[in-house]
Parts: sequence; C-alpha cells; structure tokens
Amino acid sequence: MSKNKLRYKQTRWFILLFFISVLTKNPAFASEPLLLSLEDVRQYALDYNAEIKTARTDIEIAEKQIRETTAIGLPQINASLGYNYYVDIPTSLIPAEFLGGEPGEFAEIQFGTQHNMTATASVEQLLFDGQYIVGLRAARIYRELAGKNLQRSEVEVSSMVRETYFLVQLVSENLKTVRKNLTNMEQTLFETQRLREEGFTDPIHVDQLLLTIANMKHRITDLERQKLLTKNLLKFQAGIDLDTPVLLTDDLEFLFGELLSGIPAEHTFDPEQHIDYRLADTQEAMSLMVLRREQSSFLPTLSASFIRQEMAMRDSFNFFASGRSWFPATFFTVNLNIPIFSSGMRSAQVQQARLELEKFRIAKDHISRNLILQKNEAVAEFESALEQYKNEQGSLVLAQRVFDRTSIMFREGMASSLELTQANEQLLNSHVNYHNAMFALLNARNKLDKALGR
Repeated sequence: MSKNKLRYKQTRWFILLFFISVLTKNPAFASEPLLLSLEDVRQYALDYNAEIKTARTDIEIAEKQIRETTAIGLPQINASLGYNYYVDIPTSLIPAEFLGGEPGEFAEIQFGTQHNMTATASVEQLLFDGQYIVGLRAARIYRELAGKNLQRSEVEVSSMVRETYFLVQLVSENLKTVRKNLTNMEQTLFETQRLREEGFTDPIHVDQLLLTIANMKHRITDLERQKLLTKNLLKFQAGIDLDTPVLLTDDLEFLFGELLSGIPAEHTFDPEQHIDYRLADTQEAMSLMVLRREQSSFLPTLSASFIRQEMAMRDSFNFFASGRSWFPATFFTVNLNIPIFSSGMRSAQVQQARLELEKFRIAKDHISRNLILQKNEAVAEFESALEQYKNEQGSLVLAQRVFDRTSIMFREGMASSLELTQANEQLLNSHVNYHNAMFALLNARNKLDKALGR
C-alpha cells in the first residue's frame, strides 16, 4: 500500500471518529434518552428551574445584606493621602506697621509652601443608633422572607411540573388509544376490501372506512404535535435542555394509582401553616420593622472617632526623603446628634408606616379567609372530578361493548359501515373522555394538596 493511500485511509478514520465523538456528546443525538419519573422531573425543577434559582439568589443577597448592615455598627477604619501643589502660593494682607511700615498701609505676605502632603488615618465607631438596631433586625427578617419566597416558589413549580407531566402522559395515552383503534380499523378495512372483491359488500362501506381511517391518521398527527409541545414545555419548566431526549417512565395509570392512594377522609386544614399565610406573616413583621425604624428617628445618635494626621510642607517634592519632618495632629471626637424639630416630617413618616402596617394586617386576614375558601373549592373540585371519573369509567365499558357488538354485526352483514364508524367514534370519544377524567382527577388531587399546604 502506498504512503498516499495509507494517509488517505487514516484521514477517513480520523474524520469518522471525530463525528462519532461529536454526535455522542450532543444530547440531541444521544442514543439513550433521559429516563424520568415524576419525582425525577420534580427534582430537576427544584434544582434548575429559573424561578427557583432566582429565589435562591435572593437568599444569598439577603445574607449579604445582613453582613452589610451588621458592618455598619462595627469599627470603620479609613486612610487617606492628599497632595496639594500651589502654582501660586496664596497671598495675605497684614498691616504694614507690624513689619515697621507706615500705619494705614498693608504688606503682602505669602504663607505656606508650594508642596503640601497630608496623611490621615481614622477609626470610627457607632455607639448608639436606633435605626441601626432596627435595620439589623429588619435584615434578618428579610432573609427569612427570602427563604419563604423560595419555599413558595418550590410549591408553585412542583405543582406546575406535576400538572404538565400529567398532561404529557394524557396525550400519550390518547395517542396509544387512537393508534390501537387505527390498527383495528385497518384490519376491518382489509377484510371489507376482500369482501368487496368477492362481491359480498357494497363499495360504499370501503369508502366509509377509508374516510374514518384518514380522520384517525389526522388525529394521530395532531396528538403527536401536542405531545412534542407539552414535552418541551415540561423540559422548559424543569430546566432541562430542549435538545435533550427524555422518556417519561410513569404512565397515567401508574400515576393514578400512586397519587390517589391513601386519600384521607377528613381534609384537616390550618391556614396559619400554609406557606402563603406564613409569607404574609413575615411581610407584616417586615412592615413592623419599617414602623420601628421611623419611630427610632426621634432618638439621638452617638458615635466616636479617633483621627491621626501627619502633615508635611516642602518647597520641593521630597516628601519621602529621610530626615525631613512630618508634623502630627491627633484627636479624639465624640458626636451626639439630637433630633429636635423637623416641622412634622418625622411624625408624618411614622403615621405612613403605621398605615402601611395596617394594610398588611388587613391583607393577612384576607389571605387567611381566602385560603379557607380555596381549600373548600379544591375539595369540591376533587369530589366532582372523582364522580366524573367513575361515570366515564362506566361509559367506557358500555362504549367498548357497543363497538365489539357492532363489529360482529358488521362482519355478518347486519350493520352498516356508518354504524360501525359511529360506534368506533363513540369508543374513541369514550377513551378520550376517560383519560381526560383521569387527568382532571389527578389535577384536582394536585390542587387539593397545594390548597392544603402539603
């Protein structure tokens, strides 16, 4: 084998291996899909959903605010270095008689040097500030508020992905039902065509079956489109890349058995334990801190400072030369600021904060009553969905019986193709209604758990 042919063969293998590597690393071309149960999807959402990630970031921000607020009451150490260059040294006028001149005249004298530098170090300590004390407490309440917002986001996202998961599996069940029914109708069409060829049936029966099959194929296409859209919605909600292939492992029947088992006879409910109420309670506490902050504006503030300065004056820029003097200045200060009169401004701010607090208390009471109302509605919706499911379950049994009997009669020439088509459509609708009732019952249970704060 020549060197050129060998090099060409090696290049082909390299290109082939490169593309295999790219395709296997790309989720869109991965041979194995991501297998996800309902709990897996929920956990993905709790880890990667954008809303929850934002809520976690808010907690981190709140923790940094606590550190920031705490640092206000701790010693503050600062240093500064200033340099002044006088292009023209300032001139002062003094009576000329001080220098032996004539009375009534003034002498021009320049004080200072052209180059001046000042180095300052200071330590400041807040001794008392009512707004600082309240602000420190408010920062911790804000951290608590951010944590409860995260809990509420987790509840909302969990409920949302569960409902979408149910929807994907509902479409999948309907798709399987229609495909199975299509297979049966195609078999019936094949048998009817054989009968027509033998002259035992009218061609209109074949045309009627062809029309029914065409409609069913269109329905399958529409359901496949719906399944793709709802599955992409689920990926988006869970924070999964849209190009990643997924396979949902919990079908509708399994979910139905899992989520509807062990339903308590009594739906005990304490609105004060619900996350929405606890969130409102924390918001009320935050509003109370705002009121306390405004009230603390009537209190004095006390702070202390220690300052050390070193100053140097030169006729040339030689500040860092050894043996030259720096002139120190050291002092300790205590500042007491006493608010006396603000023309009613502080009083108006306190009244506004008190009214805002009253609004939050009204809102909290409203939330409590609204949670009880939502719980009652969720219980009623669940009971109604359960009754509807039982009705559709019985209707499906009847529709299947009618279709089976009509199919036998059609083969024996005792029923027309139109009657068979109607029975088939009725069976399909019964399957769809049954699965829809199952989906509605699962959603009702999901809403009931959410309303009960579970």
